Formats: sequence, C-alpha cells, structure tokens
Amino acid sequence: MSRGVRAARLLAITLMVIGGLAYSGWVLQFFLPAGELSPIHAHVAELTADGQPYQHLFRISDVVAGVAFIAMVPLLLRLVPAQMWPRLSVAAIGVFGVKMLIGAAFTLDCAPSADQACRQRLLAGDFSVDHSIHLVVSTVTVVLYLVSTTCAGRWWPPGVWRNSARIALALVLTSTAGMIVLEVAAEGRFVGVLVRLQLVTMVVLLFVGALYLLSAARLRVP
Repeated sequence: MSRGVRAARLLAITLMVIGGLAYSGWVLQFFLPAGELSPIHAHVAELTADGQPYQHLFRISDVVAGVAFIAMVPLLLRLVPAQMWPRLSVAAIGVFGVKMLIGAAFTLDCAPSADQACRQRLLAGDFSVDHSIHLVVSTVTVVLYLVSTTCAGRWWPPGVWRNSARIALALVLTSTAGMIVLEVAAEGRFVGVLVRLQLVTMVVLLFVGALYLLSAARLRVP
C-alpha cells in the first residue's frame, strides 16, 4: 500500500468521523433550551427554522457535515473498487453533502410542530421559496438514505459489514413508512422519534464504513 493511499484512507476516515459528528448536531437540542420544539414530535429540520433560538448553530453544524461529505468524495474514489456499486455509494455521499449545504442555505419559514398557526399557514400553501426548497431537499434525504444503504449492501463483504447495511436499509424503509402514516393519520405527532431513528441509523452506518476502511487497511498491510 503506497503512502498516498494510506494518507487518503486516514483522511477519509477522519472526514467520516467529522461529518458524522456534525450531522449528529441535533443532539445538542437535549442540552440547549431549543424553544418549544419536542424531540418526540418535531422534525430535526425545524431546529434551523426561522425564529428558532439556535437556528444559526444548527445551520453551521449542517454546513460542516456537508463540507466533510463532499471533501471525502475524491478520497473515497481513490480507495473503493472501480465498480458500479462502490462508485454509486461514493456519489450518494457527495450528493448528500450538497444537499446538506442547500438545506442550510434555505431554511423553513417556521416550526409547524411547535406552532399550530404555522402549521395551518403551511397547509394553506402560504410559504416562501426557501421553505419549498428545504422541503424538496428533505424528500431527497430519504432517497439518498435508501440509495446509500442499498449500495453498501451490494458491495460490502459478507458478514457483519453487509448485514449492517441491510439492517440499516430495513430501518430506513420501516421508519419512512411510519412517518408517512403519522403525518397522514396523526398530524405528524411522534414523527420526531422516527426521524431521529433514521439519523442515528445513518450515522452508525457511516461509522461502520469508517471501520471497514480501517479494517481493509490492516488486512492489506504486509
């Protein structure tokens, strides 16, 4: 293994850790007075909504995550096999990083889970272009989750690596179905639990990916 490949692997793992921790910035909600937002009912995106007390802090966290995900793309392209599924995995990470930056730039007008008037206004179609862009970006998030977990399950080695990806895919599918049901039948109550389950699932999978890179490096060292 060349010195350049080792450096790329180390830097990629470092960026994965930074990106994963930044993407977990919503955990700060449990330590900061985040207004009326409930981790049980509120979407994580509402933490960056206009008028929220720590809007800028959570937006910065999203930007750091986005930059880390984008920066790791050229490194991963050097490390993964030159095949379709590994390359799709890397592409999904890059697109996800771009999505994070767009989501941080265009935020929600208000937090519907904490403000009934806001929810009624949004249901009536009274929202800005920024709000619309953020909603589109949020939809893309689930698609990228599904693509990432599917791709990892196709090319990671059998055993714990591949099973981790398949479990993550099952959790994403189940939680997404649950969120749709809660939005339709319960006005979004308890949807925050499922949103955070997805976030934890994807961060854990990212760290599993970092461990896989580290494990592969050890296996190839003479």
